Amino acid sequence: MPNKLKSYDDATNKLMLQAMSLDVPDGKNFSLPEMVYLLRQSYKYKLTYRRVFNELPPENADPSTGFCIVSSYYIYERTGGAATWQIMQTPLHWWLQHKQTGMHFDITYTQFSQPFPYDMGVPETKIKNDAEFERILREKALILGKSAGME
Repeated sequence: MPNKLKSYDDATNKLMLQAMSLDVPDGKNFSLPEMVYLLRQSYKYKLTYRRVFNELPPENADPSTGFCIVSSYYIYERTGGAATWQIMQTPLHWWLQHKQTGMHFDITYTQFSQPFPYDMGVPETKIKNDAEFERILREKALILGKSAGME
């Protein structure tokens, strides 16, 4: 298990460096690199998954598994929204694409053992077109932010 956690922590550091390279507005109290660190640390706790999804996480899964849409939405809402990001999706996964650079920003990429085919992604439309879906997503994102100590 220590090697898995070291690999996970190395990926977190990589994501923080990527976040530092992106031109995004800071959130209310936290920069994007700080959000990345705090979110990824919170994924390590089964209690976070339980608070957000009302169930236990899948056994032996990467800590970030299942958090893609909630995390992406949390970051999107706090770092410029539609002016900064496009939320992207496939039937299996959600992530952010930086509008200025076109770079994908996937805080939960470690849940996949192989590189994810980001070129298969399409811009997300359900959030804007389904008020109930957006309400639930916003609620879960707020719970995640609280679990990570940012709310």
